[in-house]
Amino acid sequence: MTPTFWIVAALFCGVAFLVLFVPLWRHRSGGGPWWASALVVSVLIVPVALGLYRYVSNWDADYAQRVSQENALLEQLAEHLGRNPDDRQGWQLLAASYMQLGRYVDGKAAYDRAWALTPQPDDELKLAYAEAQILSDRSASSDDARRLVEEVLARDPGNPKALWYGGLVARELGRDDVVRTRWTRLLALNPPPEVAQVIQTELASLGAAAAGAAASLPAPTGTEIKLKVELGSALSLADLPPSAQLFIMARGPEGAGPPIAVIRQPPTVLPGEFSLSDANVMIQGRSLGAYPELTVVARLSRSGQPAAQPGDWQAEAVVRPGNADTVALVIDQVVQ
Repeated sequence: MTPTFWIVAALFCGVAFLVLFVPLWRHRSGGGPWWASALVVSVLIVPVALGLYRYVSNWDADYAQRVSQENALLEQLAEHLGRNPDDRQGWQLLAASYMQLGRYVDGKAAYDRAWALTPQPDDELKLAYAEAQILSDRSASSDDARRLVEEVLARDPGNPKALWYGGLVARELGRDDVVRTRWTRLLALNPPPEVAQVIQTELASLGAAAAGAAASLPAPTGTEIKLKVELGSALSLADLPPSAQLFIMARGPEGAGPPIAVIRQPPTVLPGEFSLSDANVMIQGRSLGAYPELTVVARLSRSGQPAAQPGDWQAEAVVRPGNADTVALVIDQVVQ
């Protein structure tokens, strides 16, 4: 590396540190978990920035040209909106572009304009606006952003983005029970592996895995499927990794598609008795009683993710919702 490289790199790191650290120091009086996390990030940004600078410095001219073109397009869009301030879709496009680039304050400002121009915002705009508020100002997570997220969840309890931010806002407010409920439901929707890993880590930090079945299961409502689940004699819980989780899911008659209702518990609850009901339904408006038959699966997931993977243990049965009999499931099959 040349001396010029190290001089420019040092300046790059110094600017990156000051851009993050100085505003954080000014607002440190707010305290709370965000301050501690942000301080760590501001310190870590120096080695990260150095690595980033070294990486960027090796990019080719074609990439630099594309970046220049993208910035030019953003500038053109901003100029267009300066001449046409009532272009609602233009403001939303500009806001989304800023958010993708990590320019959260600029994104929030653009969403302010789009919001003011939208008489009846839909759920997508509500979540995007709430996200911009949360990422640009952590204190906003207990105010307008919370209200917007709750409005979306009231209409669409299975919305993944609303479940994520709804849990995030609830954690900021210290409502760990709400966090566990929402993020457990989000995990059951089979998010991307990197997202699932974050959710699992956060749930573990809340002690979700240690909660007993009776304390964490919602009270049955509507149609109920009674289950007795136990492990086959050839298998042992001691052979499962610490990440393992028990999923009890009701699916449509074909057994395909996303689960209709889900229970998630640590493996230590086995053997045990469970009840799948409308309280466990993932999508608002659905009812187990609407199906003449359902496929019920009890799976011990070694990875802790709801999607079946080779090596998981499971049992399944076709049941009729509303039948008063208890269905026995013996987990003795290995997923291939």
